[in-house]
Amino acid sequence: MIDWRDNPIMRRELLLRLRPLPSQRLTLAIVAILGLLAVGLLYWAALEGFRVRNAPREVLILTIVLQTLMTVGIAPAATANAVSREREQRTWDLLVVSLLKPHEVVLGKLIGRTIPVLLLLMLGLPMILLCVLSEPELLLGALLGTLCVLATLLLYSTGGLVASCFSRKTVTATAISYLFAGGWVVGTLILWGLTTLIFPSISTQEATFWLAVNPLAVIEPTMVKYTPASYSSDTSPLYALSPWALLVVYSGLTVVLLWILVSTYRHWAYRQ
Repeated sequence: MIDWRDNPIMRRELLLRLRPLPSQRLTLAIVAILGLLAVGLLYWAALEGFRVRNAPREVLILTIVLQTLMTVGIAPAATANAVSREREQRTWDLLVVSLLKPHEVVLGKLIGRTIPVLLLLMLGLPMILLCVLSEPELLLGALLGTLCVLATLLLYSTGGLVASCFSRKTVTATAISYLFAGGWVVGTLILWGLTTLIFPSISTQEATFWLAVNPLAVIEPTMVKYTPASYSSDTSPLYALSPWALLVVYSGLTVVLLWILVSTYRHWAYRQ
């Protein structure tokens, strides 16, 4: 087995994803993200100017929200064409007949497509460090919030890779990838509402356990529990489960999806 750092698939994907693009789409994306971070700095300055309490905490929440939105929007597309495009370009058969093992192919594709997205997310790291340096009590909340972003990135990227492996067309794989990601963001909100309608005995607060696996909904409860807040923690299941339910569920699903890809490699890799 080759060293994962020498995985040719991962190196190839990184070279393809990180090389300068003629259309400068990567440059535009970086400029847009830097613009969002600049807005965050202005927001912080405004809060300090109006003498708002817990300004670093509010900016930390804003940064993690932006990172989560980026992850939900970019991660599914990053891996949705990893295999389907190679099928369309007639280059997948050359990869299949190589001496690489199934897990090397799967992990090479996943890591090679995920690292560029991770580099974009790291643009928010200076803002997080600035908040933690201003108020060291924010360290635990910042760590847990960052872990939730990383868990979301891995799950949605793996979901996109699964869609790409079992789809012949990139358009189909992309649609399935965003349906998978949207199912967690919007689907949990729908399940929250349906639970209160179908079971009237369950209150709105009690039904919030569905939101404990929503990457956007767990940010505020996590910050309330693990950072200094001006108000006390709620008693709903969302506050009790955040962020541990999301970390456990997302990590477990990521491992399961990777296992499915590796164990069924011959089924989808050799399909014409």
